[in-house]
Amino acid sequence: MIDINGSLVLSYTNCRREAWLMAHRIIPEQDNTSMSLGRLIHEASYENRGEKDVSIDNIKLDMVEEKKGKTIVSEIKKSKYSLEGARDQLLFYLLRLKEMGVQAEGQLLVPKEKKKITITLTEEEEERIKKLCEEIQKLVEGPIPEIERAQNKCKNCAYYTYCWV
Repeated sequence: MIDINGSLVLSYTNCRREAWLMAHRIIPEQDNTSMSLGRLIHEASYENRGEKDVSIDNIKLDMVEEKKGKTIVSEIKKSKYSLEGARDQLLFYLLRLKEMGVQAEGQLLVPKEKKKITITLTEEEEERIKKLCEEIQKLVEGPIPEIERAQNKCKNCAYYTYCWV
């Protein structure tokens, strides 16, 4: 049984093969331009807001801050292109925090585009994320998934050479 984390949830939503590779500890290209840019944006953005890189159990939160008596968990992304996966990642974090007794609200932040999207964990989303985690577990226990052909997102993926070269 694998310990599911937010990065795995993000990857699963974006690409099943990427999630499988990640879960099996196959390391992506570390000098990938897209990954490097993402790290830089994360480090340079919102320097004076909240606490960054907060680790709790098996989750690593980009930023946590207290506003008007509320705990706000933020996920910082470099662009709007992976927001569906980022949303699932943040919902996963909110669910894990809720299971630990912490009520929090979520925000997806895209600094380059000055976007802020509020994310709330509803009962429906909670059930969906639990089901998603079950799907991830089944995926990881199975064989490597086929390449998802003709995906534009592949060209910037850190696993590109693993899948396409």
